[in-house]
Amino acid sequence: MPSLDNRRAGIRLAAALALALAVFAIWPQLDIAVSSWFYRSGAGFWLAGDPWVEGLRNLVWNVSILVFVASALVCVVALVRRRADSETGRVAGFVFLLYLLGPILLVDGILKRFWGRARPATITDFGGDRAFTPPWLPSDQCASNCSFVSGEGSAAAALALSFLVCAPIARRMLPRVAFRLYVVAGVLLPAAGLALRVMTGRHFLSDTVFAVLFVSAIALVLRRLLPTERRG
Repeated sequence: MPSLDNRRAGIRLAAALALALAVFAIWPQLDIAVSSWFYRSGAGFWLAGDPWVEGLRNLVWNVSILVFVASALVCVVALVRRRADSETGRVAGFVFLLYLLGPILLVDGILKRFWGRARPATITDFGGDRAFTPPWLPSDQCASNCSFVSGEGSAAAALALSFLVCAPIARRMLPRVAFRLYVVAGVLLPAAGLALRVMTGRHFLSDTVFAVLFVSAIALVLRRLLPTERRG
């Protein structure tokens, strides 16, 4: 990543996590309040299934998959050429491990499988038959692929961080206009991916907030273990 004080970043991230826990503990109904903006009685979550919305969602998801696969391929090439310690090799390793440890292992492998939180569209407040539970409380309202935390939200967070960590290389390689488009894409694509999960009733606000925080924590640890800054 671009120059960043690990200790200061860790303190800020811990403070953000504590604040998020406090907000959703004191006001758990915030999740329902936000989700209700996109729900209409009789119509459900009216953006769900919209072809344009689904198209944008799939675009963000496919870009994430492409970035993950590309990082794996670059890692293999760097290892074969014995250039794993090059800037490109370290950046690719960072991105690959971020996706592997965050969205794949922590989120899909553990939290979504065992936390048991029902998705917004399935709770009684929005026409379903499941009970709403706050994000910090494990539940039995969902058997698998549950709401906490957002898998696609965690992938969107990993995508944003991947854009960030690749920015120094992109700045050197791309023309100025192309780099500006790169920056815009690095902001808008992840933001859209996160927002759409809430707007379509697939996740609560807290599912996306904690997805971002957890992936950011993993990124901070990886940055400590695998610095990506250019050397020399």
